[in-house]
Amino acid sequence: MTINDVVEERGYRAICVPNGKAALAVLEREQPGLMLVDPFMPVMSGSEFLKVVKKNPSLAAIPRVIMTAANDPMIGIKEDVTVLYKPVDFDALTRLLHIYCGAHAARAQ
Repeated sequence: MTINDVVEERGYRAICVPNGKAALAVLEREQPGLMLVDPFMPVMSGSEFLKVVKKNPSLAAIPRVIMTAANDPMIGIKEDVTVLYKPVDFDALTRLLHIYCGAHAARAQ
């Protein structure tokens, strides 16, 4: 089961992009309830992406969660975000979805 599968099974819409640059393009037209960010994305790293997001007032308000396999206990402090370590605990992901996106997702009909 993928993270995308978990998000959608819980009733939320997942928007997946291959890198930080593509994420910024999506954010020009979408306002997600939560961003799940991998710090090691190609083209534009997650850290570079987060710097751009933090500088933009309309994007800075969107909650961000880093998902990483890196053994860096300081990453959440350095980036000032919640961290989910890989392999991702799907129950923890579900709790974060409920906290940031609402306990009852309304699917577009």
